[in-house]
Amino acid sequence: MKGKLTTKKINRFRRYIAWRNIIFSFLQSTLSGIKSFDQLFVITIAIIIGVAAGYVAGGFRTLISYFSDLFWGNGPFLEMVISAPIYLKVLIPVIGIVFVAIFVQRFAPEAKGHGVPEVMNAIATQSGFIRMRVVLVKAFASAVSIASGAAVGREGPIVQIGSAFGSIVGQIFQVSQRRMKTFVGCGAAAGIAATFNAPIAGAIFASEIILGDFSAGAIGPIIISSVFATVISRGMYGDFPAFVPPVYSLHSPLEILFYIILGVVTGFAGWFFVRTLYKSEDIFDQWKVPVGIKALVGGLIIGLMAIFIPEVMGVGYESMDRVLANDLSFLIIGGLLIGKIFATSISLGAGASGGIFAPSLFMGSMLGGAMGKFFNVFYPNITADPGAYALVGMAAMVAATTHAPVTAILIIFEMTAEYSVILPLMVTSIIAIAISSRLLDGNIYTLKLKRRGVDIYGGTDINVLKKLNVDKIKQQRVEIIREDASINELLVTMAGSEQPVTYVCDERDKLTGIITQGMVRRFLNHMETIPDDAVIKDIYQTRFPSVTDRTPINDVLQKLLDADMLAVPVLDDDGNLTGQVFRRDILREYQDMLIQTQSAGHMATEMKYVHHYHEKTEVIPGYLMARINTPSEFVNQSFHQLNIRHKFHVDVILICKTHNGVSINLMPVPKTIVGPDDQLLIFGKKPHVETLCGLS
Repeated sequence: MKGKLTTKKINRFRRYIAWRNIIFSFLQSTLSGIKSFDQLFVITIAIIIGVAAGYVAGGFRTLISYFSDLFWGNGPFLEMVISAPIYLKVLIPVIGIVFVAIFVQRFAPEAKGHGVPEVMNAIATQSGFIRMRVVLVKAFASAVSIASGAAVGREGPIVQIGSAFGSIVGQIFQVSQRRMKTFVGCGAAAGIAATFNAPIAGAIFASEIILGDFSAGAIGPIIISSVFATVISRGMYGDFPAFVPPVYSLHSPLEILFYIILGVVTGFAGWFFVRTLYKSEDIFDQWKVPVGIKALVGGLIIGLMAIFIPEVMGVGYESMDRVLANDLSFLIIGGLLIGKIFATSISLGAGASGGIFAPSLFMGSMLGGAMGKFFNVFYPNITADPGAYALVGMAAMVAATTHAPVTAILIIFEMTAEYSVILPLMVTSIIAIAISSRLLDGNIYTLKLKRRGVDIYGGTDINVLKKLNVDKIKQQRVEIIREDASINELLVTMAGSEQPVTYVCDERDKLTGIITQGMVRRFLNHMETIPDDAVIKDIYQTRFPSVTDRTPINDVLQKLLDADMLAVPVLDDDGNLTGQVFRRDILREYQDMLIQTQSAGHMATEMKYVHHYHEKTEVIPGYLMARINTPSEFVNQSFHQLNIRHKFHVDVILICKTHNGVSINLMPVPKTIVGPDDQLLIFGKKPHVETLCGLS
């Protein structure tokens, strides 16, 4: 039965821990001598990660080739798909995607999808921790997906595999959280560099997209890993550009206008692709059938598409080469563009494992090639070859989907070794990202996380801040004075009060203004004596920030900082004063919750391997922290209804929810609903914790 403790599971887990500890101890003792030399240690680890990622990337490409030969026969992928019988064009994608969907769900749900968001989530919310098994599961699942015809790329899996290796190294040497993130970034950079033979773009990708950090402490090791991964990759496959670029020259300054138009159109196309991708995922997620059935339907659709447009299957480098060489007609290019958008969206929605970077390159090349042909028809004397527009379109589409223009520009530059096209690359990419960023609330990676409630760039701090609410920290005790009161009355009121703000109300008890101690001091400094007829209206401030019980705490804090105030009034919907929120209370509560989250997060990480049964740890003498399955009587109830602290005398520190097969640790709030597959991280005295464990 799901969630029950068995002797077999316990023994299997113990054997795993024993072997892991032996390997970790050996590696720690081997490199412990250089760990005391911080810079030397970091450089050495960066080299190790880079070399390993280079070989992993090569091994991954070999694995794809092996499965491709197994499924379709020995030969170029596209040629073999085109020549295959119709029944194989349909059957192979079905078998491949069904197998991958079930395999990933069983062994590592975070290996589903395009991989990069999971790495970003690990950095933002799990201190860079990535499970070891992700390396094997992601490599195997993605290789089968790509080889069987799913319209996905290989760069996403390589990024996740490289990042996982960097995380494993960090776990072995028990490095700090900041260093762990750097090592994860090293793995991501090395993966991109080895895949595309692009060391600069690999380093920028990791810094711009994965870490969002260009500091010297982070970028140095990342560059080293990127370089060594490229050296290994070039040793295995040679130093050749990924694509052969067309001969390019800017025929006329007016041609820049065409690239601006291309940028605008690509911005909208990027938006359409992102929306289509997540709409597809929503449709499959909301379909309440077994994952195998979803994959069967998705694979069947891909197989039927393969009958008519087999070019959309797999990574698609062959078709990109042809459009760069201006070897495809306008209608075929348009069909491949639309087909790839839907094929990639359906593949990932149905459960395939692979990246979206290569599909973005494919779509951009087709869109650019189509527009290049259009411009050439009407303005042949001032336009470059359509292949040049295809090349620029590749960068523009990557920029539109990832919102990382520097990475997009550099990766096309390095993949083609063609510098002359850099000007239109820059212009078109910036225009594309300007359009898509207005239409999308995040890039293709961060949107996936935002849909789970994770603010990737805010990190743990911002995500914790969002858990606070005004009603919890609002103080109802306020100092109020009528607006027709005299200054002398105000001074008497303030002298007997410890409140930094006095609130002024009219005869209907509506808040009309505020008075701070600083305002009173400034008034008194300008007056030798206080006039007898001086009233509150002469000095109070009528323009002031206010909040409601529904105002997000980060907005409350921003209002306090902008107005340089110690407290802000809380009003109801009718404008009545219901209390005030102090800056110090926000910071104190935030600090407590942050400490709690980080401590619990580390504990949850340590207990992450025991996913199907209890694991209890004595934190301090007499007190336990335990990760438990949800008791059946808790299901579909909110924490407010359960009132666990009062009934069981324990605190629920975190709730682990599973969304699309990926586990997410969240801080519980009163309105949080407990699901049947959730797990709770609880803390309390030993007898109380064990009592609650007995219910699950």
